[in-house]
Amino acid sequence: MRYLLIFLLFSQSVLAQQFLTKTGQASFFSSAPLEDIEATNNKLAGVVDFSNGKYAFKIAIQDFVFPNSLMQEHFNESYLESEKYPYAIFQGQIENFSSIDLQTKSKVICKGVFTIHGVSNDVIIESDLQMIDGVVSIESTFDVLLKDYKIKIPKIVLYNIAEEIKVSVKASLKEN
Repeated sequence: MRYLLIFLLFSQSVLAQQFLTKTGQASFFSSAPLEDIEATNNKLAGVVDFSNGKYAFKIAIQDFVFPNSLMQEHFNESYLESEKYPYAIFQGQIENFSSIDLQTKSKVICKGVFTIHGVSNDVIIESDLQMIDGVVSIESTFDVLLKDYKIKIPKIVLYNIAEEIKVSVKASLKEN
């Protein structure tokens, strides 16, 4: 069921050249006046359809690992409400896909919809894309404004959590 959304997105292209991962990495970093916070999740699932440049990535919020368990608990219960909103999803299209040379590291523009905390927004993300020995490598870094996704920061921790979070994604995808 976890990957149903991803596979439904690409179900129309049975013979398409699809590359998949279940072990991509997503991490985030918050730099605030009193504290830096970071967490990593190594269970990012994704698919890129190389016949048309469509993609989808999905990650369970509760799988982010923090340096201490109290941060992780507050993140899941108070800020991201992972029981109510269990996933972050990013799906869209790689711009000008047909003109990209996958054999060289290329900067690509990914336009799509990012959904987190029950809120979806159109986003444009620059990524590095390259295929080496049949494995596609994707790396990107982008900023997320908490207010854009209705993630509230209590006043008591206002100086501990940044209003803008830096998100990094790295994935190696293999042909399905």
